[in-house]
Amino acid sequence: MPVSLGDAYRGAYTRLDSRLRSLAATDPASLGAQVPACPGWTVHSVVSHLAGLADDIVGGRLRGIPDDEWTAGQVDRCLGVPVEEVLDAWAPQVATIAEGLDTRTIPPPAAADVLVHEGDIAEALADPVPPEDGWRDAARLLCRGKVRGLDGAGTLTVRSGDDEWTGGSGGEGPTAAVEVAPWECFRGVFSRRSAAQMRGWAWDGDPEPWLEPLTVFGLRTDDQPRCPSGS
Repeated sequence: MPVSLGDAYRGAYTRLDSRLRSLAATDPASLGAQVPACPGWTVHSVVSHLAGLADDIVGGRLRGIPDDEWTAGQVDRCLGVPVEEVLDAWAPQVATIAEGLDTRTIPPPAAADVLVHEGDIAEALADPVPPEDGWRDAARLLCRGKVRGLDGAGTLTVRSGDDEWTGGSGGEGPTAAVEVAPWECFRGVFSRRSAAQMRGWAWDGDPEPWLEPLTVFGLRTDDQPRCPSGS
């Protein structure tokens, strides 16, 4: 059965909506907590970006991957706006984006963005890993595509849960294999683990040639928090 990125997007929105409204009611100060994966952003900033991105996608204003200036504008527009209002503004866009993801009129990075940032918030707040049935299938699709798309010399084999993927062009380049839990793999591939944390995975062979190519946004040097029950 094809993976529904629309369902993944819709589910992430629903979980974030519930969690953040609960925080607004019971612990509003936590909305100002810094999110280590997104330097300079708070929990409120991250959801402001997600709501702004949804509005930009549905409004037809987005052309390619938004740069730092664009995303900063999304955050700035919501400065001082209660998180409940930010979520209310996001809600009407969810069905349109979910449908577009499933029909591929909206590209997969829109789903990746919300799932990755859901993880950013969970790890910043020391929340548990989000429910596996909400992210696992989409993460498998996204990570598999990244690994299989590796085109440098050599061969990398990634074993994650019940999955095994191979990337690289073969030949006389470096050969390595790594075993890593699905959530940790997802976080690492999307540059939410430092190089040191990724070196700590179960490698057979030298990880160094593969760390940078394996990441979507490049290697980071700062160790990231992990969810208390996650791996």
